[in-house]
Amino acid sequence: MKRIWIWALFSGAFAVACTEFAVVGLLPQIARDLEVSEAAAGQLVTLNAVAFAISAPVLAAVCHRMDRRKVLFGALTVFALGHLTAGLAPNYPVLLGSRILSGAMMGLYLATAIGAAARLGGEEKRASSIATIQAGVNTATALGVPISTLLGHQMGWRVPMLVIGAMALLSLGFIAVALPPTGADDGPPLKVRLRAIRTAPVLVGLTAITLFWGATFTVYTYLVPLLEQRAGLDSTMVIVVLVIAGVCAVVGNVIGGRGADTDSRKTLLITSAITSVALLAVLPMSTNAVQTIALVVVWQLAAWSFVPAVQAALFQAAGEGGELAVSFAVSAFNIGIVAGAGFGGIALDQAGLPGVAVLGAALSLLALGFVVLLVRYVSRRNLVGSNAE
Repeated sequence: MKRIWIWALFSGAFAVACTEFAVVGLLPQIARDLEVSEAAAGQLVTLNAVAFAISAPVLAAVCHRMDRRKVLFGALTVFALGHLTAGLAPNYPVLLGSRILSGAMMGLYLATAIGAAARLGGEEKRASSIATIQAGVNTATALGVPISTLLGHQMGWRVPMLVIGAMALLSLGFIAVALPPTGADDGPPLKVRLRAIRTAPVLVGLTAITLFWGATFTVYTYLVPLLEQRAGLDSTMVIVVLVIAGVCAVVGNVIGGRGADTDSRKTLLITSAITSVALLAVLPMSTNAVQTIALVVVWQLAAWSFVPAVQAALFQAAGEGGELAVSFAVSAFNIGIVAGAGFGGIALDQAGLPGVAVLGAALSLLALGFVVLLVRYVSRRNLVGSNAE
């Protein structure tokens, strides 16, 4: 029961993360109801992601002197109001505005929750605490999105919007009961933190995250056509593989968090190396159904194990700017998703699915080089700390 607070933060992460892709399966309904094109409706996803990427570091920096509980409460309250507005939106501009607002609050909540988990978990449980928050995001993607799509098809697209807002309020109540007093961030001034995150180790770490996640989502964005066209899977098996991938994402977070608690540098190197090997194997192995499914399992387990490990390493590398660095990491992951999907689309147009696989593999190798640099910086920092003691 001592760590029930982590599950309270998990519940909030699940609630806010449901917003990111919740409208993907509902775009045709929304377009018809609000009399806009599906391309315009698609901007509900894009601008939500942009707001998320910008807000995570910016709002976290603005709110860094506020009590963390109050920041979490405020983010969830405004998020819920945004979803209430979305569920009642009379037109497209109002809905679009609510999506931008919910994306911004998602960024603020996750940055604050991850930072709080890193502090409350202590050095021994830092990575697994971060992994639990990230698992809330993964669970929302794996389970929340399909459920919201099904609910929308049965009861209309507005109902999932209202349900997500209600979940945020329930999470707020859970956090109010379970989260211990955290107080304000009593660390150094913002100027000092910004100076800390402009150091080479942090910049290398953020670059590694962006490239690594860009590589992963270059391929993952186009996983369905890859499964259908190259591996020859039917639509039912494609759904099964996507569910398996979602489960592997959740399990991978747990594995990566526990591994990083034991040895963050080794976990970081192993998970990034396995992911690179998996992406290099996509092109030669994706012509066989069994091989492809096995590859997806290994790839997703390794890729998602990387997430808590790199965040813990970045927190450590940033020193006094640890929490602010984690907020930039949240943004870097999202930038990687957007960039990976975009460049993957260009590769698909120019060279088909083989081009997507080659680009993903090339980016993963480049990311691996930056991961090695980050590990060296963290090792050097640990050595300096040991000598100082």
